Amino acid sequence: MIRLFRDLTMLCLCMMILACSLFTPHKNDMHSITPKIVAPDNFSKGYTLFAQHQYRQALPILHDYLTHHGPDDDNYAWALFFFGISLKENGLTHAAFDVFTRLIEQSPNAKIVTHALGLFETAMNEGLIDDDYIRETVFCSKDFAYVGAPLSSFIDYHQGLCNWQKGYIDWGNQQFQKIPLDSIYYLKYRFELARLMIQDNDIQKAMDILESLLTSDALSPSLQSKTRITLARLYYEQKNYDRADQLYQQIVKYHPDQAPFLLERAWAQYHFGHPDIALGLLIGLNAPDFKDQITPEYYLLKSLIYKYVCNYQEALAIVDEFQDHYHGLIQGIKNRNPLAEHRPALQLLAHRTKITALLRILEHLEHERKTAYLIDNITLANHLNTTYHLLIKKYKDQLKTIAHQSYTQLSDQILAFEENMRLMNYEIGLDMYQRVKQHTTQSKQAPSKMRVAHSVIYPFINEYWNDELDNLRVSLTDRCQTLEEWDIFFK
Repeated sequence: MIRLFRDLTMLCLCMMILACSLFTPHKNDMHSITPKIVAPDNFSKGYTLFAQHQYRQALPILHDYLTHHGPDDDNYAWALFFFGISLKENGLTHAAFDVFTRLIEQSPNAKIVTHALGLFETAMNEGLIDDDYIRETVFCSKDFAYVGAPLSSFIDYHQGLCNWQKGYIDWGNQQFQKIPLDSIYYLKYRFELARLMIQDNDIQKAMDILESLLTSDALSPSLQSKTRITLARLYYEQKNYDRADQLYQQIVKYHPDQAPFLLERAWAQYHFGHPDIALGLLIGLNAPDFKDQITPEYYLLKSLIYKYVCNYQEALAIVDEFQDHYHGLIQGIKNRNPLAEHRPALQLLAHRTKITALLRILEHLEHERKTAYLIDNITLANHLNTTYHLLIKKYKDQLKTIAHQSYTQLSDQILAFEENMRLMNYEIGLDMYQRVKQHTTQSKQAPSKMRVAHSVIYPFINEYWNDELDNLRVSLTDRCQTLEEWDIFFK
């Protein structure tokens, strides 16, 4: 089974971040600083240990050298570089890249900066560090003309994105034009170009770009998945439900984002005239791995499906289920409860992509901070504790800002869904009345079962298997040609 990143522990972390004040080191967490006399050959000692891959032993010696020497020293930049790598090798990734960022800002040594940029490329491609923050602090205002291929493509791509994000489209295009056509960054640029076209409402051009990307053998699995998702949504908006569903089926399964894809595919199947498949996909969203990921759309679509086949009692029951499920959330919004005290809202917001990413970073930072605290050297431990305090504060500030923005969006969305569900309740009653009027002149027919194309059917026994979630089907009875016992009240 998939084990989603978002679980109860992470929800508690979210609540802690939003509810409590910013992290401040307790004075008991801080070792007393006791300066040491610096030996003249500390750089040589530190480098010797570094070269022997004794990174933990090299850390305090290199830090001691850096503490007592300045950037004007001939060995300072190299010592800072070796110190950063030693941090990284000891699992202190974020502190390491904080060092590399400072190194890129300060060092005139092109060789060292090139090495550091190569480390940034690897870490960003592996998702170890935050792309947006690093892009802003490292790439946006720097000139790396001395860096050659293939690393220059990585730099041109991120500097192009910097210019686009600031509204300098032409300058960004100039950076992107430097990227060779056979580079993976050219494919990434094309994907970002498609997103820009979507923002400019040039949908057909965006779709052409995305379709061409899917023909490339060099497309990474991650970029391929994002391309299919974006393209599937565009086809859905154009009511090409067949093509949209084909793309949804091709998206790699068994990952945390599968829940929204099941919902999106259910919408496509509903519009495609397959309510049994659509309802089966919604049943899959009840799997334990998708706990707290059911959204108001789930109830709206489920009610629409039952209404589509004239199962009005079931449709009305779903409307009531929506009201019961979201009563606390809606009341909290109407009462203007602060986000930190609004647990139902936190449960939904914890699954937003940006919030999830920031929570993941904060979890890693807290883990690394605890690791750094175990370092024996007092001065180094204090330095790292301060570094992680600043990093945690920065990301908590980001989290609070994004969370409150998302809370405003969620409030608007949930109130709109509440109104839609009330409208659904009215439309169901209207359909029930109109259906009876039509049947007064028609002969009574027996209800018909919706048939599935497969000859072998395995009954559902309330067990959810990842490889079966998008294959569940619900046997629906189409009652649109029959009268029920309550119909007499409308005659």
